[in-house]
Amino acid sequence: MEPVEIANALQINRPQLGNMTGVGLYRLFRLVAMEDILGTGASAISYYAGKKMGKELQIKQLDDFLALCGELKIGRIEIPVMTKELIHVDVHECVTCSGLTPIGRALCHFEGGLIAGVVEGILGKTVQAREVSCIGGFGHDTCGFELRFRT
Repeated sequence: MEPVEIANALQINRPQLGNMTGVGLYRLFRLVAMEDILGTGASAISYYAGKKMGKELQIKQLDDFLALCGELKIGRIEIPVMTKELIHVDVHECVTCSGLTPIGRALCHFEGGLIAGVVEGILGKTVQAREVSCIGGFGHDTCGFELRFRT
């Protein structure tokens, strides 16, 4: 059985409904169904899936990634810190959690993995992302990720 490739998954033919779906459907799948079925493992699987996808996108320029995030409506991305040791990425209006009543834990593992995977592809270094702020998790203004490089 052949896997569905990213390019194929992004080919959308919905003449009447268009190429976007409601955020609610994504959240029902990610935050309700996956966590109900997988429990705490849903977070790790979401991170791994995001990281794998981020690498497979084979993006070579940061601007291309920012454009993709806008096109897919993942969130509005800002990078207030970029040094040799650390990159900090803020996601405004995060698709996973923006607008949720805070629940007391980080939620945006997919986004962290996606960002880490893309940055790995651009820099050619192993990257680990850690969510340090979360809109729907803790009531912060953004979902913030610290990216560290492994040597």
